[in-house]
Amino acid sequence: MPTISKIIWTAGFLIGTITHTLDLFYGGWLPYDFMPIGFNIYWTSLTFLDPLAACLIWLWERWGVLLGVGIMGSNVLVNSYTAFVAGYDDFYFSLALQSAFAAFVFFAAWAHWRGNTAL
Repeated sequence: MPTISKIIWTAGFLIGTITHTLDLFYGGWLPYDFMPIGFNIYWTSLTFLDPLAACLIWLWERWGVLLGVGIMGSNVLVNSYTAFVAGYDDFYFSLALQSAFAAFVFFAAWAHWRGNTAL
């Protein structure tokens, strides 16, 4: 994966890290009490998984790609459920940004697995 793609990848996952870290700082452990515990555990785990994806893309690219795709796929699904099914419309703006970043992650992963270095 080209360096510019890795930089964008890293920036996106570090934004997620900062977001979840601030939630923990201000809300305490498992701060997302507006949703069931499974959602709460998932979002809290992103505090640790997001920086791992940012590091792995540089150290072990294959594992970074796999983790990044897993995180973004599950994140968009969970947040879409929260916004559209559970009715938390506060998620709309962040979901739009996450979806755009997820599209980048999926495309970068696809290019990586195809061996395309032009991305």
